[in-house]
Amino acid sequence: MSWQVRFEEEVRRRHPGAGMWYTRVSRQPSWVTKTALVAALIVVVVPIIALTIAAVIIGLLCLLVLSLVASVWRFVTSPFSGTRASKDDGRRNVTIIDRP
Repeated sequence: MSWQVRFEEEVRRRHPGAGMWYTRVSRQPSWVTKTALVAALIVVVVPIIALTIAAVIIGLLCLLVLSLVASVWRFVTSPFSGTRASKDDGRRNVTIIDRP
């Protein structure tokens, strides 16, 4: 007894109403099944890929624009910021130990 026959008998035993649908679907020509799978791929996978690509592009554009804004801001504000001594480098209560 093949696995298809066992599966069909098991479906009919557990779900009497579903057995008729399983038989109807399993007897469809292969082109119908392939067409249904292609339609499902188009409906489900293509929008997910399109949304992912759009999100990546928007994220890259935001990163580019915000980095340009930050560099312009740093360029504009740098003459007005005081120079720090290189000895302390802006740190407080930090002991630097130089070991050979």
